[in-house]
Amino acid sequence: PPWRRLFAPRRSAGVTAMTLKAGEVRAYLLANGVTKAQYDKAEGRGLSGLQELAESVNCTLKDEETVRMAVAAASAEKKATTSEAALTPLTAEERKRFAAAFEHFDKDKSGELDVKEFRSAMLDSGMCPYPYEQEELFKTADMDGSGTITFEEYCHFIQVYRAKQSWWERLMESAMDCLSPKPSYLTNPTLRFVRKMKHAGCTRSAIDAFVHNYEQLRSAASMMIPEDAIFPVDQLPALEDISVQPDRSLLQHTVMLKLNGGLGTGMGLEKAKSLLPISGDDTFLDLIAKQVLHMRHASGGSLAFLLMNSFSTSADSMALLKHNFPNLSNEGELPLEFLQNKAPKVSAADLSPASWPANPELEWCPPGHGDLYPAMEGSGTLDRLLREGYKYMFVSNSDNLGATMDLTLLTWFAQSGAPFAMEVAARTDSDKKGGHLARSAETGGLLLRESAQCPEEDEARFADVNRHRFFNTNNLWLDLEALQKKMRLGKGVMPLPVMSNKKTVDPRDKASAAVLQLETAMGAAIASFSGAQAILIPRTRFAPVKTTGDLLALKSDAYEVTPEHCVTLAPERKGVPPIIKLDGSYKFCDQLATLIPDGAPSLLRCTKLTVEGPFVIESGVVFQGEVKLINPSDQPRTVPAGVYKDATL
Repeated sequence: PPWRRLFAPRRSAGVTAMTLKAGEVRAYLLANGVTKAQYDKAEGRGLSGLQELAESVNCTLKDEETVRMAVAAASAEKKATTSEAALTPLTAEERKRFAAAFEHFDKDKSGELDVKEFRSAMLDSGMCPYPYEQEELFKTADMDGSGTITFEEYCHFIQVYRAKQSWWERLMESAMDCLSPKPSYLTNPTLRFVRKMKHAGCTRSAIDAFVHNYEQLRSAASMMIPEDAIFPVDQLPALEDISVQPDRSLLQHTVMLKLNGGLGTGMGLEKAKSLLPISGDDTFLDLIAKQVLHMRHASGGSLAFLLMNSFSTSADSMALLKHNFPNLSNEGELPLEFLQNKAPKVSAADLSPASWPANPELEWCPPGHGDLYPAMEGSGTLDRLLREGYKYMFVSNSDNLGATMDLTLLTWFAQSGAPFAMEVAARTDSDKKGGHLARSAETGGLLLRESAQCPEEDEARFADVNRHRFFNTNNLWLDLEALQKKMRLGKGVMPLPVMSNKKTVDPRDKASAAVLQLETAMGAAIASFSGAQAILIPRTRFAPVKTTGDLLALKSDAYEVTPEHCVTLAPERKGVPPIIKLDGSYKFCDQLATLIPDGAPSLLRCTKLTVEGPFVIESGVVFQGEVKLINPSDQPRTVPAGVYKDATL
């Protein structure tokens, strides 16, 4: 009944903020002499009726602590009537099984079972009472007299029920349990993942997206995109060739989104990678915020800004923005962030939910940046943006400081009427491992092929930068209305191809169990939108940091910071970044600091730098052409100030 909602916890204060459960109120009043008929009548009048009923028997509901203590005492007294010594404790496996049954039969998801739900759960758990026994058994299980049964009451009841059984009854029920087929919620592996995600508080969109990915895995259908299923893309429109008059009015209907969920663990970081200093004391996030504020000032209008954080990056990132940029907030009530989802790891042995009791957090992983779509849907961000009048969204990675809001691109996208557009760049030898653009041989539409989707026999053609000429920069433009329509057609799911990455459940323990991490790429949505487009951009809009080698290059004079706070390749580089090859001893940021304690060397005219072994590069070092630093010993060698061109040291 509606009055039950009055007993749910509330944020506001006052009489209506009562936190007692409906079952507690019922048990308390019945224990104080109220009849069931009186209770049912007062219940129909809501909270005021129940308070009046309490006063009629010289008690009150206002002292909630007293009510709870009385109910707890009655429950303890009832429990004491059964000899606890005679009860056999449930095993962990039994509790797990009964918890699954309890959740399955709790149809209204109240966290408690009514009489009908209780009967179904009993039968499923191997107990076979006669119909005339059921009401009395329910009363026995309902230890606090609330009219419903909690999970702990249910477990205690099972112990009591078993203690009263004869050996013959236990034998018969065990036989029936063995002969009967297991219920689907125990045997269906997909439902096991669903239960796990529900318990973890995952949104419906996150669960549906994972189920879609998991079913692809279970189907045994190939997740690969072979070479004979695609055609290379030969020609694309280029940003430098399009002729449009930039329309500043579009900014008020546009949101700029940065993906900021990565911790940078591959570089030895335990915080958001975007908090890494890049230029002086400025971090990635500092420069991004400055870009947004500069665009707002230059345009004389507003530009909405959002971060898609993870639970691991949210606190530190938002603290930096609050401290350094208190005026960055959006207009209206649009927050600065929403959170990405998490996905359960899959056991490689039997495709069941991975288990790691030593650290249950390691049973989860990021679902890839394809999670953008279910995260926006599940958090309500997509609907909120549309309600507040936003139509376009520009998305890019937080470690790509070249990806700024470009008015020419925004205007081109708006005028094109496309639902989706991908910024691509020309592939070079340093881009061989990244995903490339292609056309489907079946539909002729654009698609994205990642390295994990390339069969081994096609790897050579995948890496051929003359055949597959364009790679995805992960700079995307979306029409939010088209995105909402697509999500609704898919019932909350964006149909993306899934990639299965084999790892160990504990990344630091290579001997731990093998697991599969199911990931999707947000750029793969280009194949889901009819009329999606791609546009060739200059390399200045692509300056990501994935390794310490990338970081070394970005800190050098091969890149420059523009007045708009954009980090781009220096003009002399002609769109081609230097290739940096550092050995494994420089994998982490603190290790890189030992190589360049005085700052990065000049790489403006360097085509390739290779470092093998321990070195210390002093201030004033200039590398040009192709340079190799090779030191087979364990003792660091110093590279003194000077110019080194096409040299091997």
